[in-house]
Amino acid sequence: MKRLLAILLLVPALAFAWEPTQPVKVIIGTAPGSGNEISFRELAKILESTGDKTKFVVENKPGADSAIAANTLYEAAPDGYTVAVLSHMSLWITNDVWEAGVKKYNYDSFSEVLTTGKSPLILIASPKSPINTPKEFAQLIHKPTRPINFAIGGGAHRTGYEYLMAKTKGDKSQVQFIIFNGPNPTLLSVAQYDGKSGTEFGMIPVAIAKPFIDAGKVKAIGVAGERKLAQLPDVPLLNDIAPGINVYGAWVLTLPPNTPKEIVDWYAKTFAPIVRSDEYKKWREDNLITIDERELTPQGVQVYRERLRKTFYPVLKDIKQ
Repeated sequence: MKRLLAILLLVPALAFAWEPTQPVKVIIGTAPGSGNEISFRELAKILESTGDKTKFVVENKPGADSAIAANTLYEAAPDGYTVAVLSHMSLWITNDVWEAGVKKYNYDSFSEVLTTGKSPLILIASPKSPINTPKEFAQLIHKPTRPINFAIGGGAHRTGYEYLMAKTKGDKSQVQFIIFNGPNPTLLSVAQYDGKSGTEFGMIPVAIAKPFIDAGKVKAIGVAGERKLAQLPDVPLLNDIAPGINVYGAWVLTLPPNTPKEIVDWYAKTFAPIVRSDEYKKWREDNLITIDERELTPQGVQVYRERLRKTFYPVLKDIKQ
């Protein structure tokens, strides 16, 4: 904490041409408990501990893979008093594919500030499922002997699902995906599966799934990405059945279109030191969340946005609803 205070004190209060003088509304495009929300709440808590008086009021606005929340931000005044924490994949890619009839904005309409965190996706299953490994899962969906249901809670989650289905040549006539408003309802649906109700499988950020995995309420089948997780050393990689499945739940602090530079600067210069702080690092490590130093400026976010879109949009754009 002393180190964080020292960093913040290097930026004199008078250096900002703008700073908030009233509560800020923070829009979250999913039901409570998503990575978007928990990462921002932790950042706001650390900021408050430094003596900053800014008040943030979180408003969950789920629906249409966060497109409804993004529409709200798109129509908000660019005065610094409405922000959102939105999913990289949903905002920049999958809303153009599966929510094109709902969204009012372009993928690059907004004034992005920085990435608040990333969490690799994990394939989970009900404890009642007979499937325990990525190989068993691949065999099941390639030649199903029964109907299979699969829960997803957002654009990144569905991207992981579609990638798995494509790489394993899954039979979509037998595998049904069910969309939930965020990772928490997805997780609960898998935990409640009894063979008739609930969903047998799901894909969500590991940051959200880990408490349920630790409690034995769901099983971890495989992790997206190229490296195993130190906190879950026995969980294999999905890369073994779907090479290149490097899909993350990732979240970006975002302002309305055409937000003045002095407002963007306040958010960037206020939140970047907190994202880098020891306090946030400890919290991230405990919750399996990473950051990328290159995405802690508006310019860095824009570069990553274009790279992510170039990688995934061509792959997803022709997948039907």
